[in-house]
Amino acid sequence: MATLLSTEDAAKLRTYERERHNALAEGYIGFLAPVTALAIVPLLDAVQVRPGMQLLDVPTGSGALAAEATRRGATAMGIDIASAMIAQARKRHPGIDFQVGDVEHLPVADGALDAVVCAFGLGHFPYPEASVLECLRALRAGGRIAFSWWDSSDKQRVQGLIRDAAAEAGAKPPAVLPKGHSSLRFTDAREFRRLLEGAGLVDISLEEHRATHLVPDVDALWNGAIGGMALTSSLIVFQDAPTQRAIRAALERGAAVYRTPRGLELPIAFRVGAGRKPG
Repeated sequence: MATLLSTEDAAKLRTYERERHNALAEGYIGFLAPVTALAIVPLLDAVQVRPGMQLLDVPTGSGALAAEATRRGATAMGIDIASAMIAQARKRHPGIDFQVGDVEHLPVADGALDAVVCAFGLGHFPYPEASVLECLRALRAGGRIAFSWWDSSDKQRVQGLIRDAAAEAGAKPPAVLPKGHSSLRFTDAREFRRLLEGAGLVDISLEEHRATHLVPDVDALWNGAIGGMALTSSLIVFQDAPTQRAIRAALERGAAVYRTPRGLELPIAFRVGAGRKPG
């Protein structure tokens, strides 16, 4: 269930997200972006992207989703809280409008957009409900909006293996993150649907997606988590050295079940929730 953060804790989370994604931009693009890219087609299909559509991608990350929307004929804008992410997006996809910005205060006029897509942002927002309503403000009546977020950790094993290993090692939640925030809230399909319904959307859909992702070995998973995942890395990097060693040992044991001659074949699971603004 939702826990309303204080103003101070919300600011703490925004600062963490901004600073960590600035620090990890290249690592994120190298390690996690190929996983999040699995949601690009489902998200664009959910908003029924077409030529001439005005589309917003937030948070844009590497800009790959905005680029695919542009390839399909839409006019896309990408917004991200992290300036380093925007720099990477601009470098990779010149000619697209990428801007530093906050999902709670979009630089877009009321009703200016035909579609909004949000790939794996919900669990990073201090106030998800307010963020969704801000996206709807910028969406025209009848426009469509779609969000992706991860399934539970037992099905989504890129992050799940790290979380399980940290729990097995007895790692304490990092003090740098507010206690009232949980990135796991929307892994619950009921909470995800409740968010969409609470925003007043109609024609709501919530679809599950499954895939696998190949990681060469445990070293690649460990280094990818530390160097490319802002929230998951916090379970490792803010622990003392003995706890980090215990997490690594637990990760070795947990990953063994996914080991193949090609590497670690990790299950990927996420949902895409979508709806239409009434009118």
